[in-house]
Amino acid sequence: MNKLQFTNHNHMQGDTQWFRIKSIPKYAKLLHEKRPIAASERSGSFHALFGNYEMYEDTETKDFYIDAKEDCILNHSLQSDLASLNNDFSIKMIVKKKDHRASIIPKGIYYVGQQNRFDPLDAIKKKQKD
Repeated sequence: MNKLQFTNHNHMQGDTQWFRIKSIPKYAKLLHEKRPIAASERSGSFHALFGNYEMYEDTETKDFYIDAKEDCILNHSLQSDLASLNNDFSIKMIVKKKDHRASIIPKGIYYVGQQNRFDPLDAIKKKQKD
């Protein structure tokens, strides 16, 4: 795996962490259908970006890269609210919040990871579950 060049840590919303980077890695796969950045395993909620952007996936880690073509809106809402919008992430809008208020993600290129927590019983790091 290539090393990313982080310019700084920009944003955090719930379990998602956003780092501005210089460019999308060549090994990242362009996703033709946008999807939530993180979905809850328990509560039926999601973190999803709305607006004009391209979404890429790291095929190893399943983390995302975002090339935001404009300022976009990161929402934390319920899956039922997303379904009522026909799962359309292209419209820049604020969706009814679940826990976290909407955040503005400025135009730019980002690596998006999910927070990890150390599980002492398994002695490994695991992605945080909502």
